[in-house]
Amino acid sequence: MIAPDNAFALFTILVAASAFGMVGERKNWFLGLSGVIITITITALLVTFRLIPSASDAELAVPIYDFIFTYLIPISIPLLLFNVQIKRIIKDSGRLLGIFLIGALGIAIGAIVAAQVIDLGEETYKIAGAFVGTYTGGSVNFMAVSTTFDFVESPLFPATIAVDVGFTNVYLLILFMLPSLQFVSSFFTPYQEQVTPIIQESIKKIIPSKVVLMEQLALCFTISGILCTIGMWLGPIIANWIGTDINLDVLIITILITLLANILPQLLLPLADVAFEIGLFLMYVFLAVIGAASDIYAIINAAPGILLFAIIMLTVHLIISLIGGKLLGISIKEIMIASSANVGGVSIAAPMAATFGFKKLVTPAILIGILGYVVGTFLGIGTGLFLR
Repeated sequence: MIAPDNAFALFTILVAASAFGMVGERKNWFLGLSGVIITITITALLVTFRLIPSASDAELAVPIYDFIFTYLIPISIPLLLFNVQIKRIIKDSGRLLGIFLIGALGIAIGAIVAAQVIDLGEETYKIAGAFVGTYTGGSVNFMAVSTTFDFVESPLFPATIAVDVGFTNVYLLILFMLPSLQFVSSFFTPYQEQVTPIIQESIKKIIPSKVVLMEQLALCFTISGILCTIGMWLGPIIANWIGTDINLDVLIITILITLLANILPQLLLPLADVAFEIGLFLMYVFLAVIGAASDIYAIINAAPGILLFAIIMLTVHLIISLIGGKLLGISIKEIMIASSANVGGVSIAAPMAATFGFKKLVTPAILIGILGYVVGTFLGIGTGLFLR
């Protein structure tokens, strides 16, 4: 109904869906459900009923979606990390790293189980390898594994992409929803973020009130913009220097904001709360686009066998992650963040940590997501060769 080039109408819909989710969650309109779930569901339904264009259609150019992917995500990363503390990251990322590695193992095991249950012909091992790559790192790994196995020219390749893009978003929606289910979360240790008395007192002294001033907004965007500019300039240079085609922009931006926050905390601490709220809102808008990539009808009709293959894989992964997290005494929300880093990568893990309110886990979530880029291709190829 709304044309792909109608940027203002589409942007208004994305912002409205985000606002509805955020306001509804704070006013408890959704009976404990996360506002993120509502936002994603709204845009997914709008796409399914052909009211707005799909974000997963590679042949369809939607400028506003491209704008959000290209600009809103990078600039939101520093805003979420103004109060990052390296010592806290080192202490907390170990927990996320452990469950992330367990989840990666679960992805590989899930592919092996799915291959025994679903026979997709002689290219089963290629599909399994591609899924393991994308569900450990992301689309870069999906293409790397597919190219390695000469799967790109296969008639099953487009359907595999459709399932990957579509069902991944359905799974991520489940991850956002699980912690809100009392009978699930009651089995796991709750997670509590600790703020040291020294930091707490320094914030009280620096921030006399919660009134948001125009200059605070201006400074937040200026600092974030400068860091993104430097990061996007350095990213390709470093990638070329070390001989990789992985996009390092987000990693470089994360490193820059981490260094700045620890070298000049007096500069960023007064802005931390304001910056986090801005970054969180931008993440909501991004997640609305993720919902717009979830065309339910297209997912179901792409290829039932491949869809069932992916369902089995991610079900096994989730079960292994939950069991591993329970044994390690990790909270359900931390398990969900690590699983989202496995399946959705950096762009999902960071906003999930932010929307759960875990400010100290945003950077660890980014770091384990980056780790997925590194190991995804190797694990995908290894699993495919094993199954072949």
